[in-house]
Amino acid sequence: MSGFPPKVARLVFEVRDNSSCFRCGIGLRWEDRGIGWSLHHREPRGMGGARSPHVNQPSNAVTLCGSGTTGCHGWVESHRAEAEAAGYLVSRHGVDRPVHVPIEHGGQLVWLTDWASIVPVGEEVKF
Repeated sequence: MSGFPPKVARLVFEVRDNSSCFRCGIGLRWEDRGIGWSLHHREPRGMGGARSPHVNQPSNAVTLCGSGTTGCHGWVESHRAEAEAAGYLVSRHGVDRPVHVPIEHGGQLVWLTDWASIVPVGEEVKF
């Protein structure tokens, strides 16, 4: 379905993202995965899946309502330049890994760690 290992998917969805869309905050149910919401890869997996070990880490995942054409997931896919500026997309061809690219959340920029935590930009974070 998403490519994320089940343990990572549950950790990101339930613990870090509080069973809510990371972008708009709407509450979601695990049972609606794949229909009402999905885990979005900030850095796309690319053709044939992921070769980079970081691509299925929590720092590369955000819970988004909708599908690739609806809701916040649809917004990310159809407004790619804005989504990249907001940290929802990270170029596969760039020098930065998702863990090093801040993302907008709740009106502020935050870091997403590989330990499934959210750290406001400006606070100390160890990558």
